Amino acid sequence: MNTSLNISKFHLNRLLRQSLFAGIMSAAALASGWAPGLYGQSPSLGFGAVAQAQEISNAEITSYARSVLGIEPRRVEAYNEIKEMAGGSVPRVVCNETQEINRLSGGVRGIAVNYCQQAKKVIETNGLTVSRFNQLTLLLQANPAVKQQIQAELLRLQQAGNQ
Repeated sequence: MNTSLNISKFHLNRLLRQSLFAGIMSAAALASGWAPGLYGQSPSLGFGAVAQAQEISNAEITSYARSVLGIEPRRVEAYNEIKEMAGGSVPRVVCNETQEINRLSGGVRGIAVNYCQQAKKVIETNGLTVSRFNQLTLLLQANPAVKQQIQAELLRLQQAGNQ
């Protein structure tokens, strides 16, 4: 009985870690240009590069993790919709580059704009600005201790069911 419980916990933790890794990778991609970089085989998103933040509070770690968890399903959905609409080829989308957005076909542009608006709203609903979210993303990439703190918070939130 204990063995099966441990195995179940092991598999659950493994799945959560894999999901967490995907969330962290998405978050890392979010630093590249406020962009649902909805292209290639691996969907990615990004927000414009900004100056690196030096400090992060526990509240910001929670807000950042909640933002990542809130954005990820929307990013995957937008990526899949655009992929289907574009016949498998997903164009690069950068939310803060109006010219790039305007170059997209009408349906794809609508999905991208909707995604960008939703992502911004999720970030702001969780008490961050897009600028601060970007700063935290850069800090996450540069500081292994911060990355570990955010991973732990993502895991905690996933286990608690709080997204």
